[in-house]
This record gives sequence, structure tokens and C-alpha cells, in this order.
Amino acid sequence: MFKDLKKFTHAQKLKEWREQVLEVPEYFDSMENLHDCIHPGKIWLQMSDINELSHDTKLYRLIPARSTKTLPPFRAGQYIGLTLDINGVRTARPYSLVSSPNQHAYYELCIRKKEDGFVSVYLYDNLKAGDIVECTEPLGTFYHNNLFHGENLVFIAGGCGITPFISMLKDISERFLPLNVWVLFGCLTEKDIIFKQELEDIKMRRSNIKVQYTLSEADSNWKGECGFITQDKIKNFIGNVSDKFFYVVGNRDMYQFVFKELEELGIPKHRIAYEAYGTPDDVTKVIGWPSDLNASNKVEITVKYIETNQIKEKVFEAPCVEPVLNSLERELGLKLTIESGCRSGACALCRTKLTSGKIFVPPEVTIREVDQKFGYIHPCISYPLTKISLDLT
Repeated sequence: MFKDLKKFTHAQKLKEWREQVLEVPEYFDSMENLHDCIHPGKIWLQMSDINELSHDTKLYRLIPARSTKTLPPFRAGQYIGLTLDINGVRTARPYSLVSSPNQHAYYELCIRKKEDGFVSVYLYDNLKAGDIVECTEPLGTFYHNNLFHGENLVFIAGGCGITPFISMLKDISERFLPLNVWVLFGCLTEKDIIFKQELEDIKMRRSNIKVQYTLSEADSNWKGECGFITQDKIKNFIGNVSDKFFYVVGNRDMYQFVFKELEELGIPKHRIAYEAYGTPDDVTKVIGWPSDLNASNKVEITVKYIETNQIKEKVFEAPCVEPVLNSLERELGLKLTIESGCRSGACALCRTKLTSGKIFVPPEVTIREVDQKFGYIHPCISYPLTKISLDLT
């Protein structure tokens, strides 16, 4: 009896000890909070205003979808990726920020309606004020670094390639940065010159910023420069080229032309920065594309993925001239979300395990050595040459 009482007393004390709760004081990690503000991953923005800039281009202003949330800061020249559900296809596209990084009330994007485009046409025709869109945090490395790029900068833009430069020029102008900037802006016709009013205003107020327009299809009323941005035009406009750093943004054809002109001027590659190329309009014209491969060929793609906690497999055929990521988005629909940002092979958000088969990647795309070693590809800029298998599990 006495032994049982001792056991009960001991058990009761153990029970009280286990149930004793010490209240943990609230802990605030300021660095973690700061990290979440700067790198939230995904953000949701609401369309507040839409304005037409030209016959095929609109300016979109986006604000936080929740009043309690703030916009992540960004560096002038960076971009965000918009994620959209279009007719059962979940996809994303990157767009440069044209707003100033010195205010945090809104982001602004300039989007041109691309002929036969998928996302740009949808945005141009359907997006309206009040709509909420899912976006990435600001991404990209295309911005001014004073330590490496110096103080004499040349911005060479083609068409909508002016967008990251608008943000950079706003930043330079608003903060009175001691930088000398020459802007060479090439367009087809005068009606294609977007942000002309902003460029003229900045040029008028800041003597350290100079702007020159060049039209390749100018009419008889145009009094400015005509043709392409050649080495002669560059040298005549900026003078000495040896002390300057060059930024180039445009389409693939423009890159090839301008890089050759800069090479003729003796500009080394380490003094040229350019935004990611994006996917080519016709990959069969890219250097290195197999000449014996017919553009109409279809390739079998096998993909393993997880849906509702189960591993599933899907086999389908896709055009060899279409990026693998586009094919996956179309075939898997809303069953699977594949993260992507740049759609150019630079951000590596979409990195995917290739278990078998061969792909083609444009030569200017740099794939990280560790990805190559362990068989990972960037499907946003990879084209299937043979039957391929992917593991998304």
C-alpha cells in the first residue's frame, strides 16, 4: 500500500512537471523581416491605371493588392515576371520596370503587343483596371554598378528595349547622380518612339544626359538620324569611346548588329552589358541549330510530375522549334506550376532534371556548371532535338 502511494506521488509529480509550461516571450527577428520585405518570392499586384503610349504599346501601373503590403525595392534596370492563367495554360513572362526605384507606391510596366504573341496579346486586349496579377519579386542583374561600370555610360536601345533605361534615367535624374549618359534610341518610325516626352524632359533638365533618335523607316518629314545605329553614328554622338561603358537592349537581330559595330570600334566585351536575349523568333536561324533537323518535326516528351501527392507520368509530342517550357505549360495546363522569371535561361528558376535525350540551347545562353554536371536544363530556352525525359518530382 505504502509503495503504491509512493509510485502514485512520483507519477503525479512527473505529470505536473511535464505539463508545466513556460511562456516563451515574443521574438522579433528584424533581419528576417527585412529579408521578407526585400525577397518575398511571390507578390500580388492590382492594376490601377492603363495608358496607351503608342499604337501598339501600353503603360501599366500596378499597386499592392493588399493595403498592408509594401512593394519590394528594386534597382533601376531590373524586371518582374507576370504569371497568368490563359485559357487553361499557366505561364509567365518578364517585363522591365519603367518606374523610378525611388518611390515604392507602385510599379510601372511598358508592354508592346507582339504580333502573333501569346501573353502580350492577352495582356493588351484583356487586362483592365482592378485586375489582380501574380508576380515575381524584382529580378535581374542589368543595372548600373559604379565600381565596375564607371561614370560615362552609353545606353543603346531598340524599340521596347528603352524600358529598363527609362527607369535608370529617372533614377539618375532624381538623385542627381554624377554620371554622364548618352542614349541612342533606334525605332522603325516616329510613331514607334515611346517615352519621347519623358526623354525630352530629362534631357532638357539634366545637361549630363543626351539623347539621339535613329529611325530605320523614317518618312520625308523626319529631320533626325536615319538608318541603323552604326559605329559611325555611335562615335559621332559620344566622341571618345575608350572611357565609356555600353548597355544594349533590343531584339536578337539588333544585338548581332550592334555587337559587331562595337567590336569594330574596339570595345572589349567586358565593357558591354546587355539584357537577356529572350527566346528567338525562329530558332532554326540561330547559330548551331542542326541543319539536318526539319522545323516541322515533332519530338516525344515524357515528364514525371507530382499531382495531389501522387507521382504521375505524361507522354506527349511537341514541336522541336518550341521551348520545352512552353510545351509543358500547354500540355500540363493548371495541373503543375513551373516557376519561371526571365524566360531566357538566366534566372534558373525553371531548372529541371533531364533524365534522357538531347536538347539545343542558343550559344549565348550560359548554363551554370553545376547544372550541366548533374543534368539540369533551363526548359524556357531549351529545344528538344530527340526524344527526351524530364523529372519534375
